[in-house]
Amino acid sequence: MAGRHRKLLSLLPALLLAAGCTPQFEHIESAVERNRVEIQQVRDEQRVILQEVESVNSLLRSDQGTGVESTAILQVKISQLLGKLDRIDRKLDDNNEFMRNLSARVDLLATRLGLPTLGEFKTVGDTANDLDALPEEGRALFNAAMLDRDRGNAGAAAEGFDDFLDRYGRSELADDARYWLGEMAYANGDYDSALAHLQVVIDGPHDADRRPDALLKAVYAAQAQGTDAQAQDLFTRLQTDYPDSEQAALAAAELSGD
Repeated sequence: MAGRHRKLLSLLPALLLAAGCTPQFEHIESAVERNRVEIQQVRDEQRVILQEVESVNSLLRSDQGTGVESTAILQVKISQLLGKLDRIDRKLDDNNEFMRNLSARVDLLATRLGLPTLGEFKTVGDTANDLDALPEEGRALFNAAMLDRDRGNAGAAAEGFDDFLDRYGRSELADDARYWLGEMAYANGDYDSALAHLQVVIDGPHDADRRPDALLKAVYAAQAQGTDAQAQDLFTRLQTDYPDSEQAALAAAELSGD
């Protein structure tokens, strides 16, 4: 993501000077440099941890890796390594948030100058579904949201997916982002929001990869909400459009109580 930001930043100085935005540009450029240094520090820490892991492995492979005292030493080392990994995870989370905020600031400056924003580059109008091509920073933003979701950071993940849809709502991963927003809302018991997100996917193209999953999750949400008629209608659509799918079989089992 940072690479695309630097490319855009390299085009801005002269225009920003003319527009009176030089202080803002210098601040962003300085922030990018600080972030680059922090990323290098994280990489250095990762190399150190790998060396320490190899040291622990060497102890385990040798005779020195046995005995009560050695076991206690290894437990301390492993605990220390886990602590370092936690710190690196936090730094990476902070970096993802930093890049999201930086992207918004760069887009704001570009908009003031009448330039295309990062999310407006490389659009495609002649594809089968008339989707926008997804640039590198868009995929990075989606992946960061998925990483937050996988780590259990639902709030950060939802914010990331919302940001992604604001910028790349016509890209090939838009349905995936909407589906995961619906899935997370369902997991939180917010069935109205879940159905709202999933309905957008359901009402889209029938050949969309996420549509069967969205229909199945919507059946679950409607069933949990107690709107049996809606659940039955969604199941009928799922069974009609994808009669031999695993999703249709799972929905049938849900509605039958099996």
